[in-house]
Amino acid sequence: MDFEKLKEIRNTGFIREVGFDTTEIHEGYARGEMTLASKHGNPIGSIHGGVIFTIADTIGGAAATSRGRYVTTLSGNINYLRPAMNCKKLIGESREIKVGKNVCVYDVMITDETGREIAMATMTYYYLKETEF
Repeated sequence: MDFEKLKEIRNTGFIREVGFDTTEIHEGYARGEMTLASKHGNPIGSIHGGVIFTIADTIGGAAATSRGRYVTTLSGNINYLRPAMNCKKLIGESREIKVGKNVCVYDVMITDETGREIAMATMTYYYLKETEF
């Protein structure tokens, strides 16, 4: 598996448009970050929950793809632990829980730049075809 090529591919399209950057991938693990801007906010002054869920789905999917197959999201369960207020950056880190024949499950922790825990998610993916890299 060419993890550098996988990082390149993961940092395209919608993911690039929202400003997320996958910074590290190895088998069963991925890490990435987003530098926050006003476009990520909501009316109450915190980061929009959809942005946080996007990070969880993106970095969980990157970790799942590290096993050599494309995936699509089956489900995601997120717990918002505290508002993401007065943050400069959000960091997502995903670790493997289970890899099956067709389905895999990953834990995702999202923190701010100080290590304060913002949200935790469990993401479930369905395996598709093998990757080309």
